[in-house]
Amino acid sequence: MNVINLNRVDLNLLKVFDALVAEGHATRAAERIGLTQPAVSHALNRLRALFGDPLFVRSPHGMVPTSLAQDVAPRVHSILEQVEGVLICGRAFEPATSTRQFVLGLSDYAAFVLLPQLTARLDREAPLVSLIIHNTGRDVGLAMLDEGSVELIAGNFPEPASHMREELLYDEDFICASRGDHPDLDGTLDLDRYLSLRHLQVSTSGSPTGYVDAVLRDRGLKRTVALTVRHFLLAPMLADSSHLVATEPRRMFTALADKLQLRLFPPPITIPPFRVVQTWHARHDADPGHQWLRRILREVGKEA
Repeated sequence: MNVINLNRVDLNLLKVFDALVAEGHATRAAERIGLTQPAVSHALNRLRALFGDPLFVRSPHGMVPTSLAQDVAPRVHSILEQVEGVLICGRAFEPATSTRQFVLGLSDYAAFVLLPQLTARLDREAPLVSLIIHNTGRDVGLAMLDEGSVELIAGNFPEPASHMREELLYDEDFICASRGDHPDLDGTLDLDRYLSLRHLQVSTSGSPTGYVDAVLRDRGLKRTVALTVRHFLLAPMLADSSHLVATEPRRMFTALADKLQLRLFPPPITIPPFRVVQTWHARHDADPGHQWLRRILREVGKEA
């Protein structure tokens, strides 16, 4: 059995290994952990000597982990999480003086609803704290948490795994919107008129059918979707500039209705609301700074 002298093991080597697994590219791994690319290459050479294995081989698609690297990667990641947890638990978090940077994953919808009030709260309570926002969506949010590219996501996501935590921020309902002078709409929007119109929809996955279409299908109905976009914030502008009707989250359209002179209607069928949640990895449960951020988001969600 080989004996490893732990005095020769630099914990930072494990950070480099973890970043290379996550990024599959030396330059991106260097950016992830704040090192230069030559420093990462030097650390990789030390890792190869330590493990007695190439660990990563170059391919047209980046650096591919060897079988050994794939085998030890989850354990290395767990070790780093445990070390981080030990260090964090011994620290208090003072919002007024903290210079911490949080990395969040938000869809453009969640960013539109939550970020204005969140940044206002930070201005008042934690002026030195900074945020980095990554775009996310229902199909990729949980994976982003797992790989560690973000530390919290907010929006609508599938049920998380047992090693993640979820908290409801609010329930969002739907509203129909059209341009103010739409020639085929007067004061009301009944079901027959709704189905006769052409529609636009938002699908972060790019699917030509979505949540509203599934509700219609359950009733044996179908609408004509003429335009599908992947970004929520395009929908109000497109409804204002075309004859398409949008059926999308109410909070987004009510905030822009006056600015764009949109006409808003209640949907002619019952569309169940969807949950907007904040979700995080269990490794952040005891982190005082993370607890503070979650509390702020919880309060912002109640006011949204």
